[in-house]
Amino acid sequence: MSPSADPSAFTAGGTAAYRQQIDEAAAALPEVSSPAVGILHDASPPPLLGDTAAHTIPYADIPHVPASEGTLTVGTLGGTSVVELSSALHLYDGHTPREVTFPVRMLATAGVEALVLTGPAGSVNPQFGRGDLMLLTDHINFQGHNPLVGPNVEEWGPRFPDMTEPYDAALQRMAGDVAREEGLSLQKGIYLALLGPNEETTAEHRMARRLGADAVGTSMTPEVIAARHMDLQVLALSLITDRHLSGDGATPPTDDTLHTARSRLRRLLMGIVTQQGTADTAP
Repeated sequence: MSPSADPSAFTAGGTAAYRQQIDEAAAALPEVSSPAVGILHDASPPPLLGDTAAHTIPYADIPHVPASEGTLTVGTLGGTSVVELSSALHLYDGHTPREVTFPVRMLATAGVEALVLTGPAGSVNPQFGRGDLMLLTDHINFQGHNPLVGPNVEEWGPRFPDMTEPYDAALQRMAGDVAREEGLSLQKGIYLALLGPNEETTAEHRMARRLGADAVGTSMTPEVIAARHMDLQVLALSLITDRHLSGDGATPPTDDTLHTARSRLRRLLMGIVTQQGTADTAP
């Protein structure tokens, strides 16, 4: 491999350079023990790892991570090793699909076995309100990008990975169980991913609903594709920050509504991670 190979190039040399960057980033992380869960936030809930954090590393200190802001925190919850990333990257900021999915590839290479994603979304389902939490059961990728474009790395996964069931059924059941135990309302729905960053038109919202979507957003889908390519279990949760319904208006949610919703999201995540550890260590 040429040292000048461009890791964003869709060539054998560029792909080899990208893989080497992933390996170097993963090697720079603290060792995680099994079972290990990665959590990548884009909905900004309060961090799960506080006093239990063993290591906190700024993104800028991890080799090749294409972001200067954000932190990676490693700790343990309920017997589960957790690697929590404070912020995601976005296509609408000009990042390439390979850059957006760099954190996921890094986590998988470092030994993470399951990935939990959080992100904001706008509802096109009249039964979903501002501040609701939605469990993703499926998605529609309308971003016009796919992180698997280019030469395939066979050691990561197959050339044509199956995406008929991208979200792990057992983790979905676990999320539902935790929500019931905690007395949390949890919607279930299909997420339609758009490129952004502009708000969608009314016609686009109608299109989303007619296609079967319950919410629209601009994150998570590239990471899900990369995670499934590397055979990670995936769970994704959206925080409904707005409603895109005819006659509903464009009134944003209040700060109190979002604060409460993010706190509920944190409770849900804590329960899921704790139960995941219990399930993995059960005889």
